[in-house]
Amino acid sequence: MAYFCRILLLLGLFIAFLGQQPSLAASDYIERHNASELFNFGLENVRQQKYQEALDNFTKVINLDKNLVKAAYSNRCLVHLQLDNYHAAKSDCAIAIQRNPENLEALLNLGLVYYQLNDYYSAIAQYQQIINRNGQNYRAYYNRGLAYFALQDYQQAVTDYNTALISPNLITNADRIAITSDRGLAYLMLANYDKANADFNEAIHLDPLNEWAYFNRACCHHQQGNYWAAIEDFTQVLQLNSAQTQVYVNRSWLYHQLGLEQAAFKDLNLALQRYQEQKDLIAYQRTIALKEKLKQIISQSKLSQLG
Repeated sequence: MAYFCRILLLLGLFIAFLGQQPSLAASDYIERHNASELFNFGLENVRQQKYQEALDNFTKVINLDKNLVKAAYSNRCLVHLQLDNYHAAKSDCAIAIQRNPENLEALLNLGLVYYQLNDYYSAIAQYQQIINRNGQNYRAYYNRGLAYFALQDYQQAVTDYNTALISPNLITNADRIAITSDRGLAYLMLANYDKANADFNEAIHLDPLNEWAYFNRACCHHQQGNYWAAIEDFTQVLQLNSAQTQVYVNRSWLYHQLGLEQAAFKDLNLALQRYQEQKDLIAYQRTIALKEKLKQIISQSKLSQLG
């Protein structure tokens, strides 16, 4: 899944302040100058995914310059989100909105905070507020769809994804790929396999390296009993990202259902090796149990044939 977070950009800020405040005292000028630089450093830190540095810079701006404080709180909220500091993000978003009730990015990010805190109803209410103000905001529809999906209201999720996809403000392929993929997943949960496949096909057409679209399409093929197609898609996932160890487990079960036991055990053994290397003890033990279960199923099948 994808979440749309945006940072508030203030370009040319230093020049604007000089023009508006020509009579600043020398100490005020230095503080404003430093705050402006720190703010832009923070923005650059976010672009480079250096979130702790961004957090430090926006915090310094908040302490230095009241004129930048609204934007600094809004962006620090986003940084806290990236660092999984959800309660701190909630506090910063609330302050940013209190200081500027029209701050769209803070309103959107507060919805994401609620989502990450598993407070899906509050997330939905938050996005509804944005939609009431601007019915063309596709990010609000998309993120509300994610919240409905989390509540297992898959049909409402599809409705919101549909609205997001026809928004005139939908610009990039990346946006369309994310929403289309998630709509396909909602269709999959609704057992509408034809529409799910169509969405995964579209996502792969737009991005042939989209491993999650291949993964979900494999699951869709499996549900339809199209095991070879599912195996092909799982194999493609592994070619794109060999660290997806669970895919070996999934593919092993498909081989078993096709009666290809040697291939099934080969995949399980590969999964066990990878989980051991990754020090994922829980997944390792779960795969051991699955391997033993598979042995029992094969043994019982042979006894049944003899009987």
